[in-house]
Amino acid sequence: MKFKNILFDLDGTITDSSPGIINSYLHSLIKIGLAEDDIDKLKSYIGSPLRAYYTERHNLSTADSDIAVKHFREHYAQTGIFENAVYPGMAELIDKMQENGFRLYIATSKPLEFAITVLNHFKLKEYFNSIHGSDMSADNKPKERLIADAILMNGLNKNESIMIGDRYHDVNGAKINGIASIAVTYGFGSLKELSELAPDYIASSAEEIEKIFFPK
Repeated sequence: MKFKNILFDLDGTITDSSPGIINSYLHSLIKIGLAEDDIDKLKSYIGSPLRAYYTERHNLSTADSDIAVKHFREHYAQTGIFENAVYPGMAELIDKMQENGFRLYIATSKPLEFAITVLNHFKLKEYFNSIHGSDMSADNKPKERLIADAILMNGLNKNESIMIGDRYHDVNGAKINGIASIAVTYGFGSLKELSELAPDYIASSAEEIEKIFFPK
């Protein structure tokens, strides 16, 4: 296996954060006098820049979406962040990767302080050489920028690096930065969305990711 550096997305890739994110979105809508009648539509925004849900789905102005984001983050920081679970087999896979000499990194659109809280909560932070996330503004840092930061700050060889993620932004960000990608279909992105970008690999579980790095 030529890959030595593995960049992971967090939400929808390592953890299923959907309950906390959905509840925080719904809370924020109540606070501004709106509602959501299509939870599947809401789910399709998980993993996208946070503001997009409010501006695209509810046609809010930038100023109003900032207010909604504030309510979202207040609820998420107190409650939603812990309505979360590690996907089956993922903790064991991360442990095996580190034991076998892979260097692991996080590149997530989630605010950095939230990402660190989640990783500490699940006792996974120690496995990662560095964690790259967004700030607390309503406009998440683009995934390609986060991947670029991880590559530059850690001096990674692109030919030895691969991004694992569940959304368009992960695969596209990898392509922009000239690294390989694994699209996972158990997260928040559809198979159609991911396959159209022609990732190097597609996996439907932690077990299938493991087979890519540890072929029998």
